[in-house]
Amino acid sequence: MGSLSSQSGTEEWLTAAGLGVHVSLEDLAFQLSVAIELGDQEGAVRCATALAQQQAALRILPKEPCYPASEISMKVAVEDAVCSANITIQVHLYTTIADLRQKVFQDYGFHPSVQRWIIGQCLCVDDRTVGSYGIRKDGDTAFLYLLTAKVANLSEQRYKEDKDWVVLQPAPSSLLDGSSARRPSSSPLPKTSVSHGSKKADIVERLSALQLTNLLPSHAQTPPAADVAPLSPVQAGWSCPTCTFINKPTRPGCEMCSTDRPANYVVPGSYRPDEKELWRMQQEKEGVLQYQQALEQERWQNFQQLCQLDEEALVPTQEATECRICYLDVEPGEGVLLRECLHSFCRVCLRQLINCSEEPQVACPFRDESYACSSHLQDREIRALVSREEYERFLERRLAVAESRAQNSYHCQTADCLGWCIYEDDVNDFRCPICWALNCLVCKAIHEGMNCKQYQDKLQFQAQNDAAARETSNMLKMLVQVGEAMHCPVCRIVVQKKGGCDWLRCPVCQTEICWVTKGPRWGPGGPGDTSGGCRCNMDGQRCHPNCQNCH
Repeated sequence: MGSLSSQSGTEEWLTAAGLGVHVSLEDLAFQLSVAIELGDQEGAVRCATALAQQQAALRILPKEPCYPASEISMKVAVEDAVCSANITIQVHLYTTIADLRQKVFQDYGFHPSVQRWIIGQCLCVDDRTVGSYGIRKDGDTAFLYLLTAKVANLSEQRYKEDKDWVVLQPAPSSLLDGSSARRPSSSPLPKTSVSHGSKKADIVERLSALQLTNLLPSHAQTPPAADVAPLSPVQAGWSCPTCTFINKPTRPGCEMCSTDRPANYVVPGSYRPDEKELWRMQQEKEGVLQYQQALEQERWQNFQQLCQLDEEALVPTQEATECRICYLDVEPGEGVLLRECLHSFCRVCLRQLINCSEEPQVACPFRDESYACSSHLQDREIRALVSREEYERFLERRLAVAESRAQNSYHCQTADCLGWCIYEDDVNDFRCPICWALNCLVCKAIHEGMNCKQYQDKLQFQAQNDAAARETSNMLKMLVQVGEAMHCPVCRIVVQKKGGCDWLRCPVCQTEICWVTKGPRWGPGGPGDTSGGCRCNMDGQRCHPNCQNCH
């Protein structure tokens, strides 16, 4: 930009324009620069008004003397798709991004079209200076991202031509010595003084000379930086908290490093996505829809597999395991996975467990140092693991245990009959559903054709006249007295221990008995109830001085 020698020169210029003399946009722009440099506010307003009326596109930059003459050591973080590095470049505040691109191209061989500069969370454009982006002192940081030649549409021939041209040209003075001389494509307007008596013709002549300096042959100008559409200096979007790249407002993650968009960022209501962003958003919606459809399909397939598996009696193991009973390796498909607890065992061990079980429910046999599984095998699992005859015997044992543990149970008195019932207090007779014999619940016997009094009288008479019956009764009483037999604490029949453990079970009512205490092993709740019974090993104490600690 030039300058006038006095304010009257500006007024004369404007007077000439007001008299109808044609004034070009270049004249008005030059006149505006002169008025600003001389501090002529009114002249600057008139020139700016005339330019605004013509909607002229301008670029106004301060002259280099407006900046400090000293150089700044700017740190640059360089990254590409593979690696990163840190370098230091000497710049001035008035160094443009275009000059910076050429400097990196000359020193490091990275073509300007592959360079993307980011300073102060802004994607830099060529005609702005590093000072306008916030570079003020030594150590201020800029980021340089390098694209591939394919993305930048850079051919090998063009790269070689531009490289040869750079080698033949001197380094940009703005980056080396801080002088005011710059390349023709970015040279500032030369200072031009106009005397008070200057005429319009003198100024037009100077403008013509200025225009000639900007129309040098193409080989003497800076090669184009990249075939990329110019970007607005102020770019709308959100700044990546990791790499400071400015992303489009609607983008959910950083385009450079994939960092998530800040949660508190709100997309401006006035933002209108371009065609590329609309296409990306459409692809994102389609991708989300496809993911949801795939997820729903996977859920449906899993549900069908569960339904199919639920129809099977046994769940086979899908991988090789070790049976926790026999500790043998079990091949995939050979073991059984229990439904209730997901513990797995081999089929042979589970079959033996069922056949040896004396409980109505078969408990999971999993045990370790700190845990005992409390789950049970399901009926369909038991039925599938054993043969039909073994399953029938298991059901008979289950019924026998249920009968012995029922409070008001009564077994049919017919020999070898399996019939039994649970009766109420107001019921005196029980017709067996198996042998159809009529049992008297008062006399605990079958005496069809006789009432209870007739049956009891007959029973007393037989005991008086039957020597064998008396001998048997006396022998049992003697065994009880010497401690070789005892009465069951529940049903009062005489039971005898032939040897071994202090634990025994009544053959009639199936009550578990402690031999040394002559009482029940457990409390009223059955096995495991320590609220009653002998309470052996509770609080570390044995139930009796003669206890062998074996039950």
